[in-house]
Amino acid sequence: MIFRAPIGIFFCVITLGFLVFFHLLCSNKTIIRMKRTLLSICFAVVTIIAFAHSSALDKMSPMVRMAAIQQEKVSSMFSDKAGVVGARSNSGICAFVRIKGDADALMSRYGCRRLASFGDIYIADIPIAALHALACENGVERIEASPTRTELLDKSVTIIGADKAHAGTRLPQAFTGNGVVVGIQDIGFDLTNPNFYNADQTQYRIKRFWDMLSTDTIGSALYVGADYTTEAEILAYKHSRDGLNFAHGTYTLGVLAGTGYGTSYRGIAYESDIVAVSNAVTSDTIFIRKEDLYKYTSATDALGFKYSLDYAASQGKPCVVSFSEGSHQAQDTDEQLFYEVLRQMSGPGRIIVASAGNEGHYNTYIHKPVGKSGMGHFLQGVGSSAYLRISANGDFALRINAYDASNEIASVEYRMSDIIARKDSLLNDTVRLHGVDYMFGFAAYPNVFDNERLMIDVMLKTTVGRLGADMPLSVQLIGEESDVELYRISGYFLRNAIDMSLKDAEKSHTIYSPGSAPSVICVGATSYRPKYINYKGEECGNVDTEEGVIAYYSGRGPTFDGRIKPDVVAPGSNIITTSSSFVYGEYPYPRSVVSVSEFRGRKYPWQATLGTSFSAPMVSGCIALWLQANPSLTADDVISLFSETCHQLDPTLSHPNNIYGYGEIDVYRGLLRILGIDGIEGISKEQPTGVDFRLDGSSLLHLCFTRPLSASARVYIYNVSGNMLYEGRVAAGTESTEVGMATFPAGVYAVQITSPDTAVCGSTLVRIVK
Repeated sequence: MIFRAPIGIFFCVITLGFLVFFHLLCSNKTIIRMKRTLLSICFAVVTIIAFAHSSALDKMSPMVRMAAIQQEKVSSMFSDKAGVVGARSNSGICAFVRIKGDADALMSRYGCRRLASFGDIYIADIPIAALHALACENGVERIEASPTRTELLDKSVTIIGADKAHAGTRLPQAFTGNGVVVGIQDIGFDLTNPNFYNADQTQYRIKRFWDMLSTDTIGSALYVGADYTTEAEILAYKHSRDGLNFAHGTYTLGVLAGTGYGTSYRGIAYESDIVAVSNAVTSDTIFIRKEDLYKYTSATDALGFKYSLDYAASQGKPCVVSFSEGSHQAQDTDEQLFYEVLRQMSGPGRIIVASAGNEGHYNTYIHKPVGKSGMGHFLQGVGSSAYLRISANGDFALRINAYDASNEIASVEYRMSDIIARKDSLLNDTVRLHGVDYMFGFAAYPNVFDNERLMIDVMLKTTVGRLGADMPLSVQLIGEESDVELYRISGYFLRNAIDMSLKDAEKSHTIYSPGSAPSVICVGATSYRPKYINYKGEECGNVDTEEGVIAYYSGRGPTFDGRIKPDVVAPGSNIITTSSSFVYGEYPYPRSVVSVSEFRGRKYPWQATLGTSFSAPMVSGCIALWLQANPSLTADDVISLFSETCHQLDPTLSHPNNIYGYGEIDVYRGLLRILGIDGIEGISKEQPTGVDFRLDGSSLLHLCFTRPLSASARVYIYNVSGNMLYEGRVAAGTESTEVGMATFPAGVYAVQITSPDTAVCGSTLVRIVK
């Protein structure tokens, strides 16, 4: 999946301004002499809820506060020098703002541009120079934005039951996404790909495309970039602006809605209409002017979701939006307005799906309960730094230990009470341990989920080499009377033979936002294909060797506020999907390419992919089929379907749980449930593996057995009311047979086969169109 952290940093939630300052601290000797002043600024902007400064800053999320502080302090320090983000007074930030009273008058007064509204919450472009004054207004309750995030079928459709939902290879099919809009927000789109046409390439299915990075902005009514609204415009544009560098959106859209272009790698909702939005992630900074970086935030992403949902509403069709991006959760009010807007966007026929994240294999969480004197783990940084987040009830100390070549320990401790006592609850320190200088910074703030707990953000940085690699480093939580939780945000918890007692980190709390939002369907990944053969005939694979289990990387719950996530899982390992003709026009084929198709003089690779980036669009496609059956489904309805129809792969666990959620999605069982025929005696909830169904244009149903029947079989056809309309016998040894359905009214029918030959036992759905 695309992990969208602050722009320019991979797998890190530290805000951009913080990184700018920290880079200055560590790369310029003159500025290092100013470390205490600048570090105070750094941690002021990282602090989630200020204990300090002013009531105006208290209303701002960290990124917004960062922008405001930079505007006031950085511009004066650097005299509006080029390259200092936020120093120019004409820069704007895309943010959520909650206003009581006359919102239009307030926004007009401060030069804000209203972009969308959700009750008393507005998405607006706010001049950074006006942030502080706007926040001082009594009617303004909250201004919020968080940084942009980072990027994170053949056999798979059989596993989730989509092949039998499609019921064959010729039209008309039972459920294909027809009449449903699938929205996708991602990066790196190849818009010319034949996978995004209909099955015979006569109709182009991408109906709208918004490239937030497009430079074709003259006459555009959109906040950033431009949209393309006709087939001719979209095909002439060819690819997203970042489409020569990235192909992630091409991959995910292929899983969601690709027709397969004559291959077996067909997506799930392959007859749906498509709306694609190419947003901005950490990798996209090369395409964005520095003064525009604040325009690409979580609020901008929300506008992208709205774009797909609004188009669907204009067409009178239901919509599911797939989002294979994410960032670490916050334990503050950083995204409360974002989550509320997502809730308001969702509703009957309006569903948002997001990836769980790909950090399930990391040890990320330590819980030290009351009565335990200490717990800890060895820590390595991402490069020279690491970032931790702590939630505590009761005073405690964070002990940091450095080990030299002879395993001698040099330690330093910081108590929570001392941090809180500091001005603005900020503590910044430089210490020398075994001859190496380390910079440690701490920022304390309330835990909005539990008012008895406090939060501390911790930055650790070395001035020499990689943190914790050349000289091992461990962190310990000390204090028998305290209950303390430690979350790894960036860096790695690893074991070290120096002290094997420091091994307390667990694999949990790795769900990404916005998958962690209550109204968003969060998707983890399972593994089924450990090996595949690439286009060179080489056997390839990954570390998952067992099939039908949770993928090693799949993000795990609970959420930081204790809710169970993910909601559901689907295959995510070695998923074969379409790739970009533009990326591989610039680069040689990677080892993961399995084959190549040609279309209108261009070559389009098919590629093996891995991650919850691909399980999420798979579930989104399944929900599109469900919306075809019931266009009024809500996210809560979908959760109920999960609870009633999912496969529970680990029977030793209760469901839902923080690994599998409700289990692995079964789109076919869900369809039976939606149609109300899952309880009809005689209709199996299982699908036959030894027979293919095809309904041709004359309403003649063809049953083709994968081998001659070893025993006789009986065929039954039911309508959705449960009435049996047909019963027939098929003799042993038969390889294929036909059933005439020309007299049946238009509609969906269940076909049931029973036989001692278990390979052909089960049911499927077919649709007659007249």
